[in-house]
Amino acid sequence: MPPTTRSGGNKQAHIDNPKETKAAVTGTKDKAKTSDSSSKKRKTSPSNEKPQKASRKDSPQDDQAEDSNDSILINRAPVLELWAATVTSFMYPALSWETCLSAGSAISTLCAVSKGRAIGTIDQPDPAAAEKKREERRRRAENEELEELEVMGFHLKLKDGFAMVGDKPKKANEATLMKKFGESEYARAKGVFQDALKDWKGKEEDLNAQAFHHYEDFRPTVAQGQKGWGRKGMLNLQAVREAVSTT
Repeated sequence: MPPTTRSGGNKQAHIDNPKETKAAVTGTKDKAKTSDSSSKKRKTSPSNEKPQKASRKDSPQDDQAEDSNDSILINRAPVLELWAATVTSFMYPALSWETCLSAGSAISTLCAVSKGRAIGTIDQPDPAAAEKKREERRRRAENEELEELEVMGFHLKLKDGFAMVGDKPKKANEATLMKKFGESEYARAKGVFQDALKDWKGKEEDLNAQAFHHYEDFRPTVAQGQKGWGRKGMLNLQAVREAVSTT
């Protein structure tokens, strides 16, 4: 039985055109490869959305850092020096900051000598010799007509803009004082002292009577006696605000 026209025609075309058949097959394979490659590319392409960072929760280290910003490790002498200088500047605004620093340094020195003698680290002076020196200073002061200041209960005399300690002017060095604090710590402490004193505007006489007691309330805590001599303690600036506040 002869083949039908449709089936025979198809078979003949398939046999007579091998190149076309090969091209068709090859094209089909290439298309499949292209489709497969595109699929792979779509799978491996990164997402356009950026991953969100996990929010950082407050940690104990953060709290410690915040607390450390309100505390300064330092010994007492420079704290008293800066506090007394700031009080002097507040009470006598016409004085230069250099003179105020000199007054603060004088008060700090007088307190250190008194403390040293009390705990035995500085020898007691001979009473007769000490009285003789005081009398000589009184006579000299009368002749020189030195300017006088009353600061935190201390009676100071000024000569050429500097507070006198004994027979010598106490020339303060702000760079040295700043080094004892640290530059940024010095600025923070000075700023807190100045802000705290604003409450005492118009009450300077009361401040003069209480300012040293304020210092005793907020000064760094150290061991008593010779064990604490020259030792560092923590100056808490919030304690300064609370001690000096009038409310």
